[in-house]
This record gives sequence, C-alpha cells and structure tokens, in this order.
Amino acid sequence: MVSVLHSDNRLFFRSALLALVLALTTSCTIVPDKKDEKGNEEKLDIYFVNDEFNPDTYVDKIWSEKIVPYFDTNCLEIDTVLEVWKKSQDEAGKKFGYREKAEGSPYNFRVKGSGKIVAANTKSRASTIDVDLNPQDGTADVTIQIGPVIKDSAIRDSLEFISFTDFTNQLEFARLSNAINKKIDKEVLSGLDRENLVGKDVQFNGSFTNLQGSDLVRITPVILSVKQE
Repeated sequence: MVSVLHSDNRLFFRSALLALVLALTTSCTIVPDKKDEKGNEEKLDIYFVNDEFNPDTYVDKIWSEKIVPYFDTNCLEIDTVLEVWKKSQDEAGKKFGYREKAEGSPYNFRVKGSGKIVAANTKSRASTIDVDLNPQDGTADVTIQIGPVIKDSAIRDSLEFISFTDFTNQLEFARLSNAINKKIDKEVLSGLDRENLVGKDVQFNGSFTNLQGSDLVRITPVILSVKQE
C-alpha cells in the first residue's frame, strides 16, 4: 500500500510540474543566450505577456488616424527605388530606406506603384500576387502579399512614429507587428476576389524589407486597389 501511495504522489507531482511548465511557456518568450561583439555571453532574457498591453486595441486606435495617412503621403515611386536597388541594395537603403536600429538591421522601403497582376498564388495561407509594373513588359517585377498570413514586419518597421523603446520588451513589439498584419488582412485584403485577380490592374502603397541575400521584392500593402472590370 505504501509503495502505491508513493507512486501516486510522484505521478501527482509530475503532473503538477508539467502543468506549471506549460503555463509558463505559453505566457512568455525566452530569448536564448547569445554573444556580444566581443564574444562574451549575454544574459538569458525571459519576457512574460503583459495583459495591460493589448496590441489589437493599440493598432485600432492608430490605423485610420496615423498608419494609413502616413503611407498615403510618405511612399516613393517604386520605379525610383528599384532603379537604384537593382544596382546596389545597400546604396538604395542608404538613399531611400528606413531602419530604426543601428548598423546591421535591414532597411525598409515605403513604396507606391501600379501595374497588372500576372500571377496569383492563393493555395497557401501566405498568398501573394505577382505584379508587372507600369510601363508593362509582361514580366513580374514585384510580389505583393495578400494574406491571410503576412510574413515579416515591414509595416511596423517602416513607421517612424513607432519605436521599440516605446514598448516594455521585444515580445510586446512582436505582438504589435502581428496585430498590424492582422489589421491589414481585415481592412485591406479580406475583400479581394481571390479567384479572379490575374489580368486585373492594381495600385498599391506599402513597404518591403530588404531581405539579406535575396532579390525578392515582397511588398506588404497598406493601401491596395484592384480595378474591377
């Protein structure tokens, strides 16, 4: 009888420990140790979700008032950017790009343009359209994300009025990007006739991140208009 009780106790404590670990890991983000510029080990950071910060509410408040007007007035013609970007991505970044952080972080480019949709890749949840920019030559020049899953944080990282230092930790900053991307899907992309996009004219204002080692221009739109026939 005693051995049975001891076994039950061990099982109970194991279950309790597992529940505690699951509770902690689902409410926090662990940033692993890494080395600084001198090769010294930096400390382990653990960030817990703070319910006081609601990223969806935050984005709802600034979407129409700040984000959309900002992209309406602060985008460069994409042809101007790509002319330099195709020769030297670093040069284009220094001339046209924006990044809040120091050397080493990727540049983000706020751009606008128009063209024709020559392909629609809608089988994946991270769907995209390929656009032949005006003046058209029949070849895709850029890719535009149409969700519902939107990759990267190009929009958040293009907003000069938002700074990492405004937030408690990097987990909150990451949740902000997710909330912006969700808002874009809801307000900009959800109404698209996804099965009838190819051949349509499109206009856009958005941003793309200079992906290291890649020539991909993948634009996340804040303003997107597909001309219906």
